Formats: sequence, C-alpha cells, structure tokens
Amino acid sequence: MNLLQEFGAPNESCVDLHDNLDARCLRYTDLYRNRERPLVDYVVEHQVQALLYVVDQTHFRDDVLPVRDLQKILAMRGEPAWLGILKPGRLDIYATDLRPSEDTTPVWFSRDSNDAPSILPRLAQGEDFVAPATLRLRDVLLDLMSDAGEALRDLGVSTHEAIALTGRALFLRYLIGRKIVLPENLADIAPSANSLKECMDTDAALAETNHWLDKTFNGDLLTLPATDYAVYFRQLVQQHGPSVTQPLSAIMTLDTAIEPGASQQRLDWGDLDFDHLPIGLLSETYEELVHRFDQSARHATSVYYTPYHIAEYMVEEAFHAHPEGSNAKLLDPACGAGVFLVAGLRKLVELRFRETGKRPSRQQIRDMLHEQLVGFDTNSHARTLAALALYLTALELDPHPAPLEELRFKKLESSVLINVADPESNSNKLVPMAGSLGDHVFDHYQHAFDLVIGNPPWTSLTKEYRSIERIFTKRCREVAAQRGLDEIAKSYQNPDGVPDLPFVWGAMAWAKPGGRIALALAGRWLFKQSHKGTAARNAIFEALKVTGILNGAALRQTRVWPSVDQPFCLLFADNELPEPDNQFIFVSPHYEPNLNAKGLLRVDASDATPVAFDLVKANPAALKTLYRGTVLDVAIIKKIRLRAQSTIGNYWKQNANLYEGQGFRVADRASDDSFLANKPTLRANYNLHPFFVESQSLERYVPEGLHRPRMPEIYKAPLLLVRKTLREDRARGRALLSFSDLAFSESYYGYSTSGHPLSEFLTHYLLVLLHSKLFEYVTLMTSGEFGVEREVQQKMDINRLPFIPPESLSSDQRQSIETCAKNLIHNHPDWSSLDYTVGQLYGLSTTDQQVLSDTLMVNAPYASARDKGLAKTEEEQAQAFIACLKKELTGVLGAGGHQVQVQFLNNIKAALPWRFISITLEGRSAPLELPENWIQQVSSLGVSRITLLSSTQPSLIVGLLNRYRYWTQSQARLLASDLVWEYGARLEELSQQCVD
Repeated sequence: MNLLQEFGAPNESCVDLHDNLDARCLRYTDLYRNRERPLVDYVVEHQVQALLYVVDQTHFRDDVLPVRDLQKILAMRGEPAWLGILKPGRLDIYATDLRPSEDTTPVWFSRDSNDAPSILPRLAQGEDFVAPATLRLRDVLLDLMSDAGEALRDLGVSTHEAIALTGRALFLRYLIGRKIVLPENLADIAPSANSLKECMDTDAALAETNHWLDKTFNGDLLTLPATDYAVYFRQLVQQHGPSVTQPLSAIMTLDTAIEPGASQQRLDWGDLDFDHLPIGLLSETYEELVHRFDQSARHATSVYYTPYHIAEYMVEEAFHAHPEGSNAKLLDPACGAGVFLVAGLRKLVELRFRETGKRPSRQQIRDMLHEQLVGFDTNSHARTLAALALYLTALELDPHPAPLEELRFKKLESSVLINVADPESNSNKLVPMAGSLGDHVFDHYQHAFDLVIGNPPWTSLTKEYRSIERIFTKRCREVAAQRGLDEIAKSYQNPDGVPDLPFVWGAMAWAKPGGRIALALAGRWLFKQSHKGTAARNAIFEALKVTGILNGAALRQTRVWPSVDQPFCLLFADNELPEPDNQFIFVSPHYEPNLNAKGLLRVDASDATPVAFDLVKANPAALKTLYRGTVLDVAIIKKIRLRAQSTIGNYWKQNANLYEGQGFRVADRASDDSFLANKPTLRANYNLHPFFVESQSLERYVPEGLHRPRMPEIYKAPLLLVRKTLREDRARGRALLSFSDLAFSESYYGYSTSGHPLSEFLTHYLLVLLHSKLFEYVTLMTSGEFGVEREVQQKMDINRLPFIPPESLSSDQRQSIETCAKNLIHNHPDWSSLDYTVGQLYGLSTTDQQVLSDTLMVNAPYASARDKGLAKTEEEQAQAFIACLKKELTGVLGAGGHQVQVQFLNNIKAALPWRFISITLEGRSAPLELPENWIQQVSSLGVSRITLLSSTQPSLIVGLLNRYRYWTQSQARLLASDLVWEYGARLEELSQQCVD
C-alpha cells in the first residue's frame, strides 16, 4: 500500500483485502469469498465508502480478470467508485461501468509525475479523470423489478401477488448468485426442474421451489394467497396462461446477455451478477417499487424510501464511540424494507470483529440478528422485505455458509420484526393508524434500546389521516411529562400534521437514558418561523441533547436522495436532557454537482459550526442564518435588529391609517369586487418600468366576482407593490411605486400609506429598503422559505424586516433616501449609493457590508451564486484574501510583539484541489514546499481545509479548497479566528523556543 501513498492516499484510508484481521474487509466480502485471492488487492475509502478499487500488477499474477470484466463486476457493487491498476511506476484509472465498451482506455499517471500526489484527493473531491458511467445500478434494478411486476399485473395478477412472486424469485436468485444454493441442491428445491435456472419455469417447479423457501425460512417470506402451492400455481397458470411464469423465469436467468462490444440501452436480468449486488440497494429499490405500485398510499402516508448509502452513513455516525459497541440493541421504529436494520447488523458484526480480533461465527451473527435488532412497521409487505434482506445479510456475513441444511433461520416476524398496526386495522392496507406511536405498542418498549435509528414518515398527512394528529400530540406531551418538562407537557402542539417530529419524541421514550438517537427527518422544522413551528423546535432542544444535525437543504433534487424534492436533515442526539451550556454541531453540505451527481455528499469538519442550544431557542432564525451564512452573519443580523425599534409589520399595525395585504385572487366568483371597477389593473406580467407603475398604460378593471378581492383600503395610493418573487437581478425591479389607486393581483403584496402624514416619503423609503442588498440579505438569513425551497418570499418576510420608523430619521438620512428613490423612479439606480445609505441607517460598518456582500455573492439561492461559489479562485481575490488574513492575524498575534508573514506556496506543481498558504511568525523563512508526509496528516481526502503545524518552527501551512466560496474576505476573518484559537498559543511557544 505504500505505492498508493505516492498517489495521495493516506494509510488510514486504504483497506488491504489480504489482511484477514482488518474488520473493514467485511464491507467487501463479495470480492474475496469463494476465491483463493481477492478480485482486487486494495480499496481506498472515503467517508466509509469505496473510492478506488486497486489491482496490484507489480507482482506476477495470472488470475487477474480482464479490465472490462472488473469494470462491470465492481459497478455491480453500486458504489460510484473507480478502478485503479497499479503497474510498475504508474497507476491506470478506469471508470467502473455496468456496460463497459470493448475498447475502454484508462487515464494513467506516472509515479514520478507532478500530478501523482493529487490523484486520490481529486477523485475524492469529485473530479472525473475519465467519463463516468451513465447507467446506474439502482435505476437498472428498479426498472427491471418494475417491468417484472407490471408484466404480471398486465396478465391480471394482483399487485400483492406480483410483489410476492417477484420478491421470492429475487431472493432465490441471490442465494444462487452468492453460491449458497448450489446445483447439487436442486433435488431438494425443485425435483421437477432440470436446473436451478428452471426453478420457476413451470407451475410444478414453482410449487416445489416456494414450498422449499417457506420450509427453509419459516414463512417469513412474502406471503402468497394460498398455502397449497400445487393447486395455487396450477390455477395461476390456468387462469393467466403459461406466460405468467416468464417474468419469474427472466429473474432466474443465470447467464450474461451482453456480448463483447454490444451496445444496449439497458440491461437484462441475465446481465446482473447477484454475487456482488448490495443487499441494502435491493431493499431500497424494492421498497421504492412497492410505493411506486401504490402512489396514492405513498403520498398520503408521507413514506419515502431511504437510500442505503445514507442509512450506512447514519449507522456509522451513530455507532461512533458508542459505549455499548457490538452489544448495542437497535430499534428502527419505521423499518420499511429494512435498510437501517441491514446496515445496523453489518455494523454490529464489524464492531464485534474489531473488539475480539476474530471474525464472528455464524451463531454470533444469528444472536445479534435475533437479540439486538428490532424493527417496527405497519405494513406486512415491508416487514417481509426486511426479513429477506436480513436473511441475506446474515448469510453474506457468515464465514462458512454451508451446508445448506444447516442454515435454517428462526422466524423474524413478531420477534425482530414487529407488526405495529392498530389491532382493529388490516395490516395489509395503509389505513389511518398511529402505528409505532399507538397505545398498543408504545408502553411495551420503554427505554429498551441503546440506539433508535431510522427514517420515519415525512411531510404533512393528508386530511383522511389527520385523525391520528391528536395521538401524535398526546404522545409528545406524555414524553415531555416523563422528562419533567411540565410546560411543554401542557402546551405542545405538533406543527402542520408532520409525523416525523412525534417519532423524535417517541425515540426519547424507546431509547435507554443516555442512549443514541439518529433519525432522518424533513428539514423544514429547522427553519420554521411560525409560532407553532418555533415552539416545536424549541421543545425538542429543551427535551433532548442534540449532538449534531446535518442539514441537507442544499442537496434536495439531487441524486444524494433521489425522488425527494423537499429539504431533509439527519438528527443525532444523546437521550438525556441538555445542560444550559450544551452545544451541537450543525453542518450544511454545499451543493457540489460532481459529487452529488454520484449520490455523494461532502461532510466537512471545516464547515461544521458549534451551536449553543440557547442560541437556537433565543433566535428562531439562527439555524437558517448559519445554513446560508456563518457566525459573522449571526452577529450582523443581531446588530440590525438591535438598531431598529420596530419591524415593517409592527409599524403598519401601530398606525391606523396604514394598510397592507396580498392582492386579489381569481377563483370562485363570489365576493363583491365592484369597488375595484375602472381602476388600473396590475398583473404579474407588468414590465413597463422596473420600479414604477405607469398606470395610464394599464387596462381597467372589470368586476368579475372574485374569490378574494381583499379589503378596499390596500388598493389606495400611494402604494408600494412588492413582487412575490424576489428577482435575482434587482435592476429588473423587486417592488413598484404607484401614485394612483390600483387593482393589483395576488402576485403582489401591497403596502398603502394613504392618510399617513409622511405617505409619499414612506413609500419612497420602502422602495429603497426593498431594493437594497440588506433586505435581500435579511430575508435570506431569516426566512423560513426563501432560500430553503423556493425563491418566492412570504409577506411575513417583508413584515419582519427590522424597520427604523421614518420619524426617527435625521434630515440628512431622509434626503439620502429621497435621492436614491428618485434614481429608481427615473430608472437610473446607483446601487452603491443605495446600499451604502441603507447600511448606514442600520449601523453597518465597512466590514459588515463586506460580509453581507460576500454572503449574497456565494449563498443567495440562485444558480449564478451557486456557480460563483464553485468557481476557482481568481488571483485578485486570492491576494485580497491573503492581505485580509495577514491583517487579522497581526491584529491578534502582533499584540504580543510577533511579526506575521503570510504567503502562497506557489511552487506546488501537483494539480491538488487545494491552494496552500504559509503562515510564519517573526519574519522567519517560510516553508518552500509541502512536507513529504503531508498526505498522512490529512484526516479526510474530502476536506475543504488542511492545516499542518511545524513541530520545530513557528509556522503553519494551510490548504484551502480552490473554490471561490472559501476565499472571500469574510472567510479570511473566520480562518484567522480559528487559527488563533487552535494554534496561536503553540505558535507563540515555538517562537519563544527559537529565540531561546
């Protein structure tokens, strides 16, 4: 593995598949089981996932498969990894590919080249050296499974039967693919079949095969409508014709259909190598198939499958330094097809291996399965899918899965997999039920688990399911009372009918005191600004010691979580009440197209922010501000609020002659709208002037009996009309001034100043405020919607803008505002002057204004800001960063008499994803190059920041990811603060040692 270091791979990231004592090898059992030598020699990992599979050809070997075969086999593992061939003096890199071309060629790097140390870091950051495969295993599996199920349903087979039959065929195909079932077992399985491939070709073979499956796996498999299989399958074929067996026979295909050089749009069952397909992916795709076949139930019950890589990540984090280790007992309270249970079992076995130094035996694995895992679910299909996945996982981890007759399992239903449907409900149908949170389940599992982990249902329940909302609220209040939180126990209300937060409260009761909780949740609860939403969030932070939150809002609509449009989050917690000074880690992975397109995300410690519980409870917008900004932005928002005595909404409420509201809505014609007759009508498509309504050019309103015409006063001039869509280019206009009464549509929020003594100035004032960077900034930092899911602002966002009443302004301030307003009215805006004027009103310093601009530059919810943040650093920007960093460091370290020198390491020839800076004290010579062992000091190849401290000299080397977002002057100030806090004392100590 030393050769891999030369290509930028830290030792701790490399797994040697020849090392029988490395527990990490269990993640790759398919690459070495039933073989004298592993298919590959090493695996370079990144965030506990394969990044590069490596075959070492530096030694003579005659058993290495052709590259094309390796590409395909490794792609069958479902990970977005690459294939590397180590040759004397070089590394060849290929894409893994389900459909590799015959003339596939690598990109190769010489061990002596300047680029060699950059190879693995660049791969980890998402760079594609060769074109990655476009065909994804998950999509192939889901399409094939859908085709098989649809083919059966088209013949008249029920959905229930189609799911059960295809699931059983897949299960057997897995057993054969993993060589657990062998040709010599055919006589026991299906005596009438000529080969294992033909086990589902006829009604007789189907009856024999399914009887054997039931006998071997205790009836935990997907249930069929009848128990007399000979009669059932004979009638099935008679009723639907011999073609009913074809989809099942196709699944059982055991040869490979792809011929060398063939070009196909998709793969067939025969192209799949079940020896390598990940079981977690099978669970994920089969669960998605079930919901695809019943879309209405899925939508109504808010069920979303969990991608297995997210389940594995959560399990890895939840088990980190867990005091119970491999003895931990785990619950998934909404287990579905068992993705978390599968990942949990694999982790328990790996931990036992680490703790004992010996690979766990079959009996130990079975004991973990039966004694340490519990999954709740209301749906019988889901539980049987989970049983299939757990059986296969236990067999895969079994060090010697033979002979077949000794592999019989105990039944999982009612012991490991618990039916939590309400007693009066039919568990095979999705009907309104409290499920895991119902009285019939809840009390039986109090404080029984070391870890509660899973993905409970998301989003608001539809009306027919709202009957269980009272149960959810009741359950949350009961848990609050158990924890001594009397006020929450009296007043808690579950917001918006969302079912996932009650599962957080349920987890507090199911987990042991001090146990761990890890749940995937909808992300909206983090940012809600409504009274009920804020209260629900504060209640959780008062009741539970949250240790970390991964906010996935920037990753929605990516392959990180396919098919999920709304923001999500991953919550990690210890099951105990928090102390007043407790903090948790909040991290919001950025959108990174190269990684996200592969289903990956970068969890970077440098982007993680410690957040005090008290800050979240005192500042409802704190998490939103930290998501779209930094701690510097939290301070600026606080300054803005302290400067203003009111908000726009409060000022309008406190003045009886001010009115505001959304415009008229065209819908059911009911309400009287005659008072709008003949008024100029402003609709969404108005574009005659970006800042002013030219009312004489508008059509006149004709009464039509609107659904909601709103109150007459909001249409009286002077008016400020705010567009619902916060346009990216403010030069196109975000609000319009009108000195004529208007009938305006619901595309605008109207603010009328008619009757106010400062009516004209007040509209000018609002026009200037709402076109300032400060307004966009405050909205981005505090809105529960803008910058989370949409670019549309809510009226409450405008009403909550901190507002300095016009009566409080000096004459000079008013004059400056009037000048800015006139420039807008004449369509000659001076944006610099406008932003400076508004910034001065709120007491923002030049540094504050810089932070504000930096944040909007890279974090506004527009494609241009996203692309700017991802762009490489320009030299002018880099030099400004260096100057700012030096100034900030000198301001602190210079107070102790130290001289600070900051400069680039420009002689680095490798195309590393980071740019490096040298920081030294006392004007000493800066390091001229990276130390030889720098890669071994990198904690993760995917980090945005690397810091290397000299052991003998007062110097640091800092590497920052070469992307614009990390090189703003605001980031320079944050970096200076971090370096002084973490390394300042040591630098001063080394400086003193050099002087002595």
